[in-house]
Amino acid sequence: MNRNDRHPYLAAGLTAFAVIAASLCLFFVLFHFRDVAHFFVTLGAILRPIFMGAVIAFLLLPIHRRILHFLTAMTSEKRAKNQSDMAFLNLVAIVLSLMLAFFLIYLLLAMVIPQVYDSVVGLVQSIPDYMEVVQGWLQTFFEDNPDIQTSVMSMYNSAASSLEQWLNSDILPNLESMSTTFQWVRTTVMPNLTGVVAGVSGMVVGFLVLVKDLLIAIIVSVYLLARKDIFAAQSKKIVYSLFRTDIADLIVGEVRNAYKIMSGFINGKLLDSLIIGILCLVCCNLFKFPYSALISVIIGVTNIIPFFGPFIGAIPCGLLIFLVNPLQAVYFAIFILALQQFDGNILGPKILGDSTGLASFWVLFSILLFGGLFGFGGMVLGVPVFAMIYSVVSRMVDYGLRSRGLPQKTEDYMGKTGPMA
Repeated sequence: MNRNDRHPYLAAGLTAFAVIAASLCLFFVLFHFRDVAHFFVTLGAILRPIFMGAVIAFLLLPIHRRILHFLTAMTSEKRAKNQSDMAFLNLVAIVLSLMLAFFLIYLLLAMVIPQVYDSVVGLVQSIPDYMEVVQGWLQTFFEDNPDIQTSVMSMYNSAASSLEQWLNSDILPNLESMSTTFQWVRTTVMPNLTGVVAGVSGMVVGFLVLVKDLLIAIIVSVYLLARKDIFAAQSKKIVYSLFRTDIADLIVGEVRNAYKIMSGFINGKLLDSLIIGILCLVCCNLFKFPYSALISVIIGVTNIIPFFGPFIGAIPCGLLIFLVNPLQAVYFAIFILALQQFDGNILGPKILGDSTGLASFWVLFSILLFGGLFGFGGMVLGVPVFAMIYSVVSRMVDYGLRSRGLPQKTEDYMGKTGPMA
């Protein structure tokens, strides 16, 4: 038997071995699912700094590219062709992009945190007034049922007096300034917590681990930005070595399209939410809404969630304003509707454009699906992830129709269609 005659038997043997090995792996995973899940959770915890660094590099990549393009344009053509000079410019662009990101974060926190602190302090100080308002509502509601009113109001008055005494004696005197607040937390809150809650040490360790992971993530992001072209080339080598050229071209094109969708949506949505938060802060101060800084932060953060975000943020903010002034709550609702109309019809399309290419139904579907599966993160990332899946499926359908010589436009399949053969 020559070598060519042995080839079919070798292929059949390798196929049988692969099927048996895959069956054994599937059997092991099904009957040891908890151990496998624990292994992946442990692996994810170990590689968390890598994932965080990849996210930071992903967010910094557009800024890095613009800075590098500017530095390259300012460099002579002779130096631009030198690899060592370009590597130095790439490093300078990475450092400048990180410095710009840190500066923007610091500027945002420096503007927001003091005002949010004042809003929280004002909210705590207004709790006794809110209690009186709620008490009036309860008395009005139960005025036709004196027996129920007596029992409910006695319980309410007892709880309200205890809460008011605690606020006036323990909380409010320690929230007069930042220094007294930090002193109170350090001398009173933390010793009591360490005495009562045994897990405070675990919280401290977790915080230190998070700081360590962030530092490693920043270093990882620098490496990823510095070697992004090499990593991309190595990935393409692997793809072209495993698949046919036409299939590899399709995979590379889909990856580029996925990056375009994800990058355009996330960066655009962050910028859009920042602008909406600033506009909300300015307008809330103009209209003299209470807790303007706190409301603006809530509106800006929840605006990252498509479709449902404005309503998720507006409901608690409206309740806060309603406790102070019900009429202002009505004005706030009208303002939020106008702001979201401006965002949805003018600002959002200008910034995001058609970055996802999804219809409104699929946006709603993706938010509900991924939000139900993964919570807040799923609601934020569900739309771009589903847009990538939708794009891949659409291209596969178009490829199948094109290979069969059938029309690719959806309009050709609407209504009663005749035989396609």
